[in-house]
Amino acid sequence: MNSINFKPIGFIISRFKNPKELISLCEKGLKAKTISKIMIKKRYEKGLIGLNKFSHIFIIYFLDKINKAELFTYPGPLTIKKLPKVGVFASRSQYRPNPIALRLVRLLKVENNILTVKGLDGINKSPVLDIKPYVPGFDRPGKTKSAYWYGWLDKN
Repeated sequence: MNSINFKPIGFIISRFKNPKELISLCEKGLKAKTISKIMIKKRYEKGLIGLNKFSHIFIIYFLDKINKAELFTYPGPLTIKKLPKVGVFASRSQYRPNPIALRLVRLLKVENNILTVKGLDGINKSPVLDIKPYVPGFDRPGKTKSAYWYGWLDKN
């Protein structure tokens, strides 16, 4: 198979410097209150036109500080007891065969080539690969189910 190469469109600007600082933030999802910025390279700035019309966006970024993969993992914080170990693809673990992340965040502001967002669990200088708007008609299925091991999220 041919290799796949991505070129970052920008970088995360965050107070977090290493993955261990993010443990509690990762668990909060959209309830996380952390404010971060994303600096988009100037040559892609035109691609941000119209993005300010959305309240939420998906950030796809590279986990460049992660140096391991697990195919079998614990799908929650260690403080939550009695969760089963599951395959990595049944989890939101960052320790994946391809270290990419997908995060839905609240878009607070677009100013030139800088996005201000709430709830991003990214490390400072992590490369951003893409941005997509959250569109309920595309992204919110009418009926869903989730594995019981993520029930702890409803309690946070």
